[in-house]
Amino acid sequence: MPPRNTDKNKDVLKDLEKTISPVLVVNNSSLKPYVELFEYEPENIYQQPLGSLIGFFEVKEYSDESAYVVNFLTSVLKKEYYINPKRQVTESLDSALHKVNLALSELAKNGNVEWLGKINAAICVLEKNNAHFSVSGNAKIFLYRNKTLSEISADLASDSTDPHPLKTFVNVSSGRLEKNDRMLITSEDIFHILPAVEIKKNFQRFQDDKFVQFLKTALSNQLEMIASIVVDLAEPVPAIKNKQATSKKVAGAINNAFSKTAFPEPPTTDITPESQDFNEQNLKENNPETAYTDKKTGHIYIQGEAAENSAGANAKIGLYLDLAKEKISQGTYFTKNEIRKRFSLYKKQLAKKQELRNQEKERLAQLKVEQAEILKQKLAEEEALRAEKLAKEAELEKIRLQQEKDEQDKIAKENAIAEKLLQKKSRIKQKEVEEINQNTTRERELSFAEKLELAKAEQQKNTIIDLRVKNDISINDERSIAAENFFKQKTSKEEDSKKPSIEQIKTTPLLENISQGTLSAIKNLQKQIQKFATTIKTKKELLLVRQNQETSEPSALQDKNIFASIIPHFSRITNLFSRFTLKQKIYTLCAFLAIFIVPLFIVHFLNKPKIQTTAPQPEAPLTQSEKLANEKNINLNTQTNTIFQNQNIVTTLIANNNPTVITKNSVVILPASTRGDDRSSTQGGQNNQPKEFSIPADSGDAVRATYMKDLSLVLIFTDNNKIISFSPISEKFITNNIDLSNISSESPIGTYLTYLYVLDQKNNQIYRFPRADGGFGEKASWLKDSTPLANISEITIDDNIYAISNNKVLKFFKGKVVDFTLESSTTPVTFNKIYTTPDLQNFYALDTQNSRLIAYSKDGNILTQYYNETLKDGTSLSIDEQNKLAYIATSQGLFSLSLQ
Repeated sequence: MPPRNTDKNKDVLKDLEKTISPVLVVNNSSLKPYVELFEYEPENIYQQPLGSLIGFFEVKEYSDESAYVVNFLTSVLKKEYYINPKRQVTESLDSALHKVNLALSELAKNGNVEWLGKINAAICVLEKNNAHFSVSGNAKIFLYRNKTLSEISADLASDSTDPHPLKTFVNVSSGRLEKNDRMLITSEDIFHILPAVEIKKNFQRFQDDKFVQFLKTALSNQLEMIASIVVDLAEPVPAIKNKQATSKKVAGAINNAFSKTAFPEPPTTDITPESQDFNEQNLKENNPETAYTDKKTGHIYIQGEAAENSAGANAKIGLYLDLAKEKISQGTYFTKNEIRKRFSLYKKQLAKKQELRNQEKERLAQLKVEQAEILKQKLAEEEALRAEKLAKEAELEKIRLQQEKDEQDKIAKENAIAEKLLQKKSRIKQKEVEEINQNTTRERELSFAEKLELAKAEQQKNTIIDLRVKNDISINDERSIAAENFFKQKTSKEEDSKKPSIEQIKTTPLLENISQGTLSAIKNLQKQIQKFATTIKTKKELLLVRQNQETSEPSALQDKNIFASIIPHFSRITNLFSRFTLKQKIYTLCAFLAIFIVPLFIVHFLNKPKIQTTAPQPEAPLTQSEKLANEKNINLNTQTNTIFQNQNIVTTLIANNNPTVITKNSVVILPASTRGDDRSSTQGGQNNQPKEFSIPADSGDAVRATYMKDLSLVLIFTDNNKIISFSPISEKFITNNIDLSNISSESPIGTYLTYLYVLDQKNNQIYRFPRADGGFGEKASWLKDSTPLANISEITIDDNIYAISNNKVLKFFKGKVVDFTLESSTTPVTFNKIYTTPDLQNFYALDTQNSRLIAYSKDGNILTQYYNETLKDGTSLSIDEQNKLAYIATSQGLFSLSLQ
């Protein structure tokens, strides 16, 4: 860069007056999002040293992903350039260009790379009498000085064949401006209608706004889209100085676009203002028809110069020829441009149709595969059902056969048992018959033997009386009574034993063979016994004589008789029980059980000790901290601090590194002292007080709010369906232009870069609004799948969009839901609020039901859990990781939670 003008080598110049004339041509409205022309002036006195920032961005790639990229870059450039007025101009410009490169790199990192290598941009800073500029792509900057046109942006753009976002702007050039200099900032597309030679001629022909009018006319008639800026420099108050300028040659000076040698002044004589006006008047009189302006359209038409016509030529013929050439040139370019547009449109339509065909083919192939898979799965299910059915039938058949076999075995066993019983009964019956016969024979024999034994006893006076002796007549009265009882007992037993035998004889064929003689013999024996008993009674007196001698014998016999009378006759009971019916047998058994078993239970119940019944003491319920004691990485000893009291808090944000509270009617910026650090002590006393700014009354009450960090703006969504922006730097409210028709003010909102995202539950769509002058541009549908959004109550954004739906966190990326799983805890998490930003390391969730704040890593793992009873009333959440604080709003106010 050549040395600046000084008092030693040139007269001191005052600050030149700069006239900036933007020319933006967009004949196709669909191309509007792909070009942005900007002209920014300092907003306050502190920014005055930074000068004016002008230029344009243009993207030659017309996909939806590239729309509004230029708008985003413009916002980033302006914010970074004017953010620190204390920096030098060159330092601010370098920082702004670097920030633009980083922003483009972030876009590429997120998969938006269609624009790569297709951006044309020119950025120029005009401060005092200096110009600093940089270009990218095919952008051009021309300087017209001393009737010479030079491209001062040559070789500034990157010449790399492999485009890279961080190399979009690589070089910066600077130079000093002089009076009557004229600059043209444009793109290479201007050469389609105006070559460099024509641009130079028109600079010579037209002055000031006439050249701008001519440029607008030419560009709007010939091009679909182009952005250009014309800058005219002049002294504010013309000062005429007739001093003879002396020039000194500087040894070793390098010429550049702004050097004196690049624009040599032609030798001219001094011209006074009067002579200059006279020459211009003569020029107009001599060349009255050089150019004319259409009064209806304002277009300027060039008819040619008088100097170019040969002497004596007809002026009208030359004019017609020039007009014909111009029309032919216009027609040729229009035809070429129209063919190019139609071919491009046809190519796009063809590509779109081909893409639709491919998508349809893929869909049909996928559908065919799915149908085949469904059919295969259905056949497999049917085969499995059939196999299962056959297996069940085989199992049932096996069970049936087993049951039949078991039943047959059971019947066979029962038949065998019945046969054995019949055989046993037959043997028993036969044995009984034999016993009867034997008893009958024995009775006959015993009768004779008894008589003999009684006779022997009488003779020998034996003290032991044989009960079977009946023929001996004792004089002892007790012996006779015992004998009589003995025979009565024996007779009754024999009769009892005979009765079933007679009945069995009647029912059994084997007993029919018993002879009638046996029965008659038994009857005769009974009669003899009775006679014998009578004889014994008559000898009662004889028995009394021997009473004293045989006292022991009668007492024994008496005890035996008493015992015999007490003992039941089991044979009679058995025979009687066998005659009962089944019903009678059951009743009899129940009666016996009632007689013998029920008393046992009564005795047991009466002897059972009484159990003292005392009411159980209720256990104390577990506290919430005790329930969470076993949770992963739980911190139960957290510290909170109430920093702001208000019952109308809508939400809380971290804006410009300060906690900011949004109430229904105001924005409150809290001081640094609320963070509990020592940095506030170095600030002024007034900074330790909250600053409250009332929302304009006509805007409505705040419903939702979010923070756009790239522009340092708090965006407030009011119940009047308006978006109000608040700048913590300028401390001003601005109503933004935005189309929110059919969108409820309760819809969740968020920001990313310079885009505003609004989730519309009613229309099941997420809309993206790009930042534009005065507000936001036209909305675009961001969601690309059919994920239901009706139940979503909260969203937060980093490089992705997170949303709460039915107590589940959904993650959206590039308009589609992607897999995202948060680690589960022992106590199920209830997601009430979530929070993250691109600058935060972690993802945070507020669980008011369990009074805890959970910090997750971005891949879903639980890092730390913070418990505090105050969290159960939380309605809003924001995190300041730099100072390790969480801000939670409740119905009573705002408090901070330490994340140490």
